[in-house]
Formats: sequence, structure tokens, C-alpha cells
Amino acid sequence: MATVKEIQVCGGKICGNLYDACLEYLKCLEEGTDRAKINFCITLSTGEVKAITIRQEEDKVVAYGDFEGLPDSVEYAQGKE
Repeated sequence: MATVKEIQVCGGKICGNLYDACLEYLKCLEEGTDRAKINFCITLSTGEVKAITIRQEEDKVVAYGDFEGLPDSVEYAQGKE
């Protein structure tokens, strides 16, 4: 089983559970954030640590991170240029 160890909301506050992360995300949206994203730090059963970011763009929701099959953050940023 994989365990979520940390949830970072909008590039700022770190939350320990999904409920608090959702409340923080809504607060960020109300404040007009330009960083509408949530990053999950995940520990796999092997002890390996991985991350995935879910980001709201204008017309879609995208994901990037260090899981197989996902672009990493550099590849994501290069695709935005």
C-alpha cells in the first residue's frame, strides 16, 4: 500500500489530510491564486518516495510527477513554452 505523507496546496501550505487540503485549496481560489495545484508526496510500500502534482489549467486538469508514464516537472514546464 502507498501512503500519502504530505499534501502541498497551491505551492504553499502543507496539509496532513485531504479535508484540510481541500479547504486550503478553496481558500486559495477565493484569494485568486495563480497556482491552482495540489502536490502529493507519496511513500510506496518499498519505501521509495514519489510525487504527483495535479494542476488546473484554463481548459483542463493535468498531472505530472515522477511516476512512470507521467511527464516530470521539467517536461511539463517545457511543454508550456
